[in-house]
Amino acid sequence: MVKALKKHLMLMKALALAAAVCMAPMAGALENGMTPFGAQIAGSKDGTIPAYTGGITQAPAGFKPDSGKWADPFAGEKPTMQITAQNYQQYADKLSASSLELFKRYPTYRMDVYPTHRSVSYPDWYLANSEKNAQSAKLEKNGLFVADAFGGKPFPVPSNGQEAMWDWELRYVGTAQRNNVKTWLVDTSGTPILAAQFKSSIYYPYFDLKQEDAFKKKGGAAVWQYINNDFVAPARMIGDTTLYWFFTDTADHDQQSWEYNPGQRRVRVAPDLAYDTPNPGYSGAITMDDIQLFYGKIDRWNAKLIGKKEMYIPYNDYKQQYETPASKILTPHFVNPDDVRWELHRVWVVELTLKPGSRHIYSKKTMYFDEDGGGGMMDAYDQSGKLYRGGFQTTVPAYDYKVPYSLGNWFYDFNSGVYIFGSHPAESPGVFFNSSFSHDFFTPEHMQSSGIR
Repeated sequence: MVKALKKHLMLMKALALAAAVCMAPMAGALENGMTPFGAQIAGSKDGTIPAYTGGITQAPAGFKPDSGKWADPFAGEKPTMQITAQNYQQYADKLSASSLELFKRYPTYRMDVYPTHRSVSYPDWYLANSEKNAQSAKLEKNGLFVADAFGGKPFPVPSNGQEAMWDWELRYVGTAQRNNVKTWLVDTSGTPILAAQFKSSIYYPYFDLKQEDAFKKKGGAAVWQYINNDFVAPARMIGDTTLYWFFTDTADHDQQSWEYNPGQRRVRVAPDLAYDTPNPGYSGAITMDDIQLFYGKIDRWNAKLIGKKEMYIPYNDYKQQYETPASKILTPHFVNPDDVRWELHRVWVVELTLKPGSRHIYSKKTMYFDEDGGGGMMDAYDQSGKLYRGGFQTTVPAYDYKVPYSLGNWFYDFNSGVYIFGSHPAESPGVFFNSSFSHDFFTPEHMQSSGIR
């Protein structure tokens, strides 16, 4: 009896320790009580955040495979609480600076908080590679090259801000995909304007098991992502095409960018499609490195890993992303609260500060990344230290492919009062993960030969 009680107490102590939210960076390889991708298995002390049990792996009723749209596994759920302009201060410690600003500015802004579901799931090979990376991956060349990593999360338990940023850049969203999306700008009068509609083809050699030997031969210094964006709207952008190559070694290999313009009928190198260049696909309302909260080279930033905390983030927004037309979502001043599902999750917090002598319109960015590998948030500050922009990226796991997909996003510009609602697939063919591409698809030559004349 005594021995059994002692064992029970030891087990409870271990679970409590694993469930505690770590507010300081953890170092080293994986530990007991952690998933292969470095998240805490146990739930929160109060049970609001559940334990991780593998995520969603079975499709709900009504799902049509290969339709490009995913049915909502939580369609019948109701909010457990609402955060409003009247009570938001009670939850301030779990809200981003941008969320707080929205409550301060707009009396009708609210968050509908739903039960938390740790719904992301991963293929077995990704989990196995993540465990290998925990032992082998390392940063070289002042943190600008992630070496000896392949096919999984590079640093399941990041020990510094640069590792956490590489984890975000190299997060798993499938091996190859084609998506068809629309991006909208809502001006200060509340009028929605179609910023862009494009077909995006993406291939990740880093997650292609056929490329493992090639990565190992190069020590990991290779192209990890190819993107081809073909614009089909508005009229002024029809036929424009952009091509990007992203490298794991950003010290010796800058991002490669090309642009095809049907008016000029030629492909040109576009080295300026990076850093704080206004993003043409988002009407210039965000920077190139704001895409998906942060995108591209980190050499202009000092990255500090603050730790992990519980925060309300957009999550499992199946209804918003795949069912709801933009006309319902795009209300004046902010995205319609009826169509955003907020959940309490643990997130990694990383603070980026601009290096002395570097140029950028922001002086600081605070990043929040879901510990399970879903979406997150960002707060961006201008050169005077004033909150400039806020970004939110939701998560809608593609359960049949075991892809923790996070594409849909929205950004608020607190200086101008406009906002962007980006990468919305509901009114288009959707997102497809069973894609394949010819060997020359992601080349400037292919852009030239396939461009509209």
